[in-house]
Amino acid sequence: MHPFGRLLAYCCLIAANLVVVLATRAVAAGTAAPPLLDDAEFDRVQAAIDRSLKQMAGTQESDGSFHANTVDVQPAMTGLCVMAFLARGHLPDVGPYGKQLSRAIDYIMECQQSNGVLAAKDSSDDERRPHTVYNHAIAGLTLAEVYGVTRAEQEPKLRVAISLAIQYSLNTQFDQQQGQDAGGWGYTPPHSQHRSDLSVVSWQIMFLRAAKNCGFDVPQEAVKYAMDYVVRRYDPQEGGFFYATEEHHRQVTRSMTGVGIVMLSLGGQHDSQPLKEGAAWLAEHPWRMGRVPSEDSDGEYTAYYCMQAAMQLGEPFWSSISSPILSQVLQRQRSDGTWLTSQYGLQYGPNYTTAMYVLALAALFELLPIYQR
Repeated sequence: MHPFGRLLAYCCLIAANLVVVLATRAVAAGTAAPPLLDDAEFDRVQAAIDRSLKQMAGTQESDGSFHANTVDVQPAMTGLCVMAFLARGHLPDVGPYGKQLSRAIDYIMECQQSNGVLAAKDSSDDERRPHTVYNHAIAGLTLAEVYGVTRAEQEPKLRVAISLAIQYSLNTQFDQQQGQDAGGWGYTPPHSQHRSDLSVVSWQIMFLRAAKNCGFDVPQEAVKYAMDYVVRRYDPQEGGFFYATEEHHRQVTRSMTGVGIVMLSLGGQHDSQPLKEGAAWLAEHPWRMGRVPSEDSDGEYTAYYCMQAAMQLGEPFWSSISSPILSQVLQRQRSDGTWLTSQYGLQYGPNYTTAMYVLALAALFELLPIYQR
């Protein structure tokens, strides 16, 4: 990107942040619709995020990655951390975290293998690890979100990396012969023993949508098949979304209903019956935060998707969905910016919990292009 283009992109992002702040304070003053947050609440959210980012910045490794308990969740962990900084308005090579973000982006690209998959290299069969598709889709989404706002020498590498990653996703999508799994992705392509599920499919959809937003060629047919998959995970009797077709995964949950709402919103299906009924279901089933990992059944992953869903829906659903999340997450944050580590946090590392809660809180800013309404 030409230096002027990068500067313009940076200014637009900062301007967007300022608009969000001013708009929120304007509605709090009674000059518009009911406020999302009042001044004190908004300041508290910003302070909470800033504490978390400061703590997270201290966990970056010498290779540019952000710490994870196992290489099996890289580069997804690094991608989530990068997006947490982006969601607060920080950019590569700019400001207090700029150099760190650029190093992290280089690390993600260095993880890419010859077939296009974004998965950290180690002595194991990288493509067969159970988190392969999560790593690939989350890392791909991160690269697409930073495309156009990185330093000039990174952009050609990003363009190649994103193009290769798109092709890998397209090559590993289940075809129309796969029945209920058609349009989805398994955990360990290309011949996965694990069938597809709504969670992993959602990250692939977000990656492909973000890449398309950047001008990359993403076949509409692949997107349609993936969106059809999402709709098939809707339970019309319960009014919400479920994880997978196996009997023990068919229970409607907050996390998957949040996922379904966000995916349908990204697909432009704002008036669809599944979205409307999913919104009502989510509003009737408030989020809760466990006090110890063993009872944290609705932790950071659910908070993340429910906050994104609330922002897509707006009122009258915004308040009922977001209020319990905001109040509990802010109340439970530790002074160093971290939270009680969840079951997944114990497995992946505290950066997972921190990044996901930051992304949940930062939904208010709508700075990441993929989540903008």
